[in-house]
Amino acid sequence: MPESGSLSLYESVQLFYLTLSTQDRFFDFWISATFAVIIACHLGSRTLTKGFSILMAVMYTVFSVNMLSRWLLAQGAVFRYLSEMIALAGAEVEGGYELFGLSRSLTFGTLVVGTIITLFFIWVTFNNRKSY
Repeated sequence: MPESGSLSLYESVQLFYLTLSTQDRFFDFWISATFAVIIACHLGSRTLTKGFSILMAVMYTVFSVNMLSRWLLAQGAVFRYLSEMIALAGAEVEGGYELFGLSRSLTFGTLVVGTIITLFFIWVTFNNRKSY
């Protein structure tokens, strides 16, 4: 029986999947906003002013930093519940931590590189705007 204040195996598993789902939702929201910014820049390339480009870049940067921070917070909870779940189950995990580490690294890289590329796209779109 778990001590007072600690989680049961069932609770650890539930919280693990809840935090994993939360992390996925943050990533999904970020990728949707990223494509929205790219499409808005492309479709509005004729009317994209310097001020609007700067405003869009600043807002997107703030949004991306916010999403990255929330994603990292959720990642910490994922690892905490994974560790607790493994400890409660008393099982050996083969590759579990390594796969989560790889997933974390790849997703983090996607968030950072995707943000940089999107900001670069805003800049390129402004510099190459069509003047019909």
